[in-house]
Formats: sequence, C-alpha cells, structure tokens
Amino acid sequence: MHYFCLYDHFFRATIPHCRKRMYLCPMTRRELYHRVQAVAVEIYGEQEGCAVADRLTEDIYSFGRFEVVLAGELEVEGFDPLHFDGLMERLRSGEPVQYITGRTEFYGRTFRLKQGVLIPRPETEELVHLIISSCNARAPRILDVGTGSGAIAVSLAAELEGARVEALDLSPIALEVAAINARQLGVNVVVTEGDIFRWEPEPASLDVVVSNPPYIPLAERAEMAHNVTEWEPHMALFVPDQSPLLFYERIADVAKVGLKEGGGLYFEVHERLADHVARMLEERGFGGVRIVNDLNGKPRIVLCRK
Repeated sequence: MHYFCLYDHFFRATIPHCRKRMYLCPMTRRELYHRVQAVAVEIYGEQEGCAVADRLTEDIYSFGRFEVVLAGELEVEGFDPLHFDGLMERLRSGEPVQYITGRTEFYGRTFRLKQGVLIPRPETEELVHLIISSCNARAPRILDVGTGSGAIAVSLAAELEGARVEALDLSPIALEVAAINARQLGVNVVVTEGDIFRWEPEPASLDVVVSNPPYIPLAERAEMAHNVTEWEPHMALFVPDQSPLLFYERIADVAKVGLKEGGGLYFEVHERLADHVARMLEERGFGGVRIVNDLNGKPRIVLCRK
C-alpha cells in the first residue's frame, strides 16, 4: 500500500509535464505538409488537394510546398497539435479552405473571408479585368450589386484612379466583411445595406454598374460539389428555376435609370444563360451587347452600354 501511494503520487505529479511535452511536441514542415496533403487529396483529389494543402499551410503556418523542398526538416514554430487536429477536422468535413484560413486571394490581393460570404472565383477576376481595361471615365462612379466580400468593389477602387465605388448587399455578414476588406486594403468604398428590388439609383449618376448576382437554378443544386452547397450562402448562389433572370432583369432596370449615357453594365452569368441575358438587355434598349468567354472558353460575361 505504501509503494502504491508513492507510485500514485509520482504518476499524478508527472501527468501535467507529460501533457506539456505532448503539447509542445515538434513537427517538421515536411511532416506537417504531408499530413495536410493526405487529408486534402482524400477530399478533393490529387491536383486540387495539393492546391488546398498549399493554401492552408501558407496561410496558417507561413510556408508552402517550395519551402518544404528547400528546408523541410525545419521545425514548425509554435506547433499546437490540438489546433492542428481541429484544422484537419474542419478540412475533413468539407469546409472550404478559405473559410478555415479566413482569407482568399483575388486580383493580386488578400481578402478576409468568413462563413456566410461567397468565396470569390477566378472567373470573377476576368470580369474585373474587363472593366478596368474598358472603363474610360475619369474618376468613375461605380455600383457593385451584391458585393459579398467586396472583391469586385475593392479591386476596382484600387485599380481605377479616383474611382468612387458603392458596394450594395443585403447580407449583414457580407457587409461587415466587405467593409473590413476596404479598410484593410486602404480603398474608398461606400458599403451600403440595401435590397436591389427596393433600391433606387440617382438618375444618370453612374459610369459603371457591375454584378455577379445569384444565377444558379435550384434544380442544379444536386449536381454541385458538397463543399459548395453545404457551406456557401444559398442566397448568393441560387435563383428559382422558373425565373433564372430575376436579378439580371432588376439590375438592368436599375442601370437603365442610373447609368450615364455611354455608361457600362457588366454581368457575370451562368454559361447556359448568357444568350438569354444578352437578349434581355437588347430588349431593354441597351447597345453594344456582347458575350465574352472566360479563359476556359465558356460564355461567362455579358456587357453592354446605355
């Protein structure tokens, strides 16, 4: 009994030190990267999984595949196994890596992001580039409808000298994130809460109206990836099957009033709806209606002039 008590006392006294040592256990860059990569590839496949692993390790641990090749045996400073396990659980659940890290890259800048806000896509960068390359107005006044993270609005404000940009959205979370991004990236964007179906513009006051509105018919939800349908905000993705042009029609009506003569209206569109959007704009009297293919050859942008 005496020896048992001594052993029990020693065991209890030692546990906190063991836990502390486990908490501070070393992990090399190579070991950590391969563990993240294994989980990501299992979820997303080889190519996308490697890209996800790069993004997570770079954003959370400040190294990527290149640093692993150069100095993979270096220990990861301040590695916390409990935090790491939590990250892997979120990754296994299908949660997009942009929500896990709280950031994403868009048009050469890092944007903050959080759940409840649509993740900007590379195709939208093409929309931004088209506006920048075709906008001739000095200090243009721009309206971004359904701004989400503010990726379009902030990028245009940063790239177009003197631009006065208003970013409109109905989601409080999106408005919060858009305001953070504008502030952190040092641009002047007025973030406005508003429902486009009730919002009215000042007549002939805008040089550019741009929108990447909800455009996916609900019937297509079953065809989409789990990490999109289960995590990204449905109000920013889907429209009723019977009225897929719902937002395009309303925004076109707003642009008809709000644009100056010669002002431009730019839409990102569902590839299956490009012809329908173009026809709708022509019927409303817009000129120079044009469909532009993205880098993958899909019709993803429709533009026109008042």
